[in-house]
Amino acid sequence: MNSLLKKITLSFLTLCISFPVFSQSETSQVIGEYTVHYIAVNSSFISPEIAESYGIVRAPRNAFLNISVIKNTGGTGTSVTAQITGIKANLLGQNTALDFIEIREGDAIYYIGQLEFSNAENLRFNLEIQPENSTRIYPLNWTTKLYIN
Repeated sequence: MNSLLKKITLSFLTLCISFPVFSQSETSQVIGEYTVHYIAVNSSFISPEIAESYGIVRAPRNAFLNISVIKNTGGTGTSVTAQITGIKANLLGQNTALDFIEIREGDAIYYIGQLEFSNAENLRFNLEIQPENSTRIYPLNWTTKLYIN
């Protein structure tokens, strides 16, 4: 597990222990020969130092998506680059495009997309993922509720 993800997970787990009603875990989905790990996290869950080092804006109404694409090969997985595009949508049908930045730490590759939200807002994420050297574009869709900390 890469350094940022470890720090985010540790911060997130600490918060979840304190406030179980707000817990949301990282999830993954197998798409073709890839596994995509994804999570939406309130930006206030990470330290100011981590946020600054990755250009994440910390604020009570800011969150970010962390996406990684792993190619499943021979029982092991390898991080791969990907083109990721998508939108977030709320229940009123308002759509906002998401921009992702690529982050590399050693062998780990992941993508961060920042967004704003309202407290207890149900958000739908509709992403398209095209792994490196693939002509196929895979949809990744999920709904989550984010809370202001």
